[in-house]
Amino acid sequence: MKTLKLFFLSILLMAGITSCNKSDDGESALTTYTATLGQLNNSGASGRATLLVNGNKLTVEVNASGLVADQPHPQHIHGLDDGTNNGTCPPPSADTDNDGIITIPEGALFYGAVLLPLEDFPMADASGEISYSKTFTLGGNGVPLASALASLENRVIVLHGLNNDGSYVATIPVACGEIVKN
Repeated sequence: MKTLKLFFLSILLMAGITSCNKSDDGESALTTYTATLGQLNNSGASGRATLLVNGNKLTVEVNASGLVADQPHPQHIHGLDDGTNNGTCPPPSADTDNDGIITIPEGALFYGAVLLPLEDFPMADASGEISYSKTFTLGGNGVPLASALASLENRVIVLHGLNNDGSYVATIPVACGEIVKN
């Protein structure tokens, strides 16, 4: 009898172990990622991004400062190939034409193509700050499936928008952060 009880207890424990990835309501466990945003192109921009994955939901929060005030700042999750190659933030040497600006083509060699535009792009306030939060349904309304964002820790977040030669250029990268799993 004691052996039978131990057998059933071990089955219950194994069932509990295999269901650790789910919460009590059957939802997938929450996975948290962060990215520390450092300046590109001497922009002075910096910030932090938090990404929360729960099943097919991805919530992205971005808080940044040092941006051009009263302007929209496009932001994206970028990645290389299939997610097995590690996207990185470009070093100053990425400015291969030596014009003082790392452009999208120069930066993309390091961080890859846009995988997910973090729309609606936020407008910086009068102090040059943004506070953005949006939840995306992966695989819905043009949002890539989770597999397309595979290995978020191999991806980066890039913010854009810089004054250049007296004009605001929304495409110039101003901050980048490599995504890490917490």
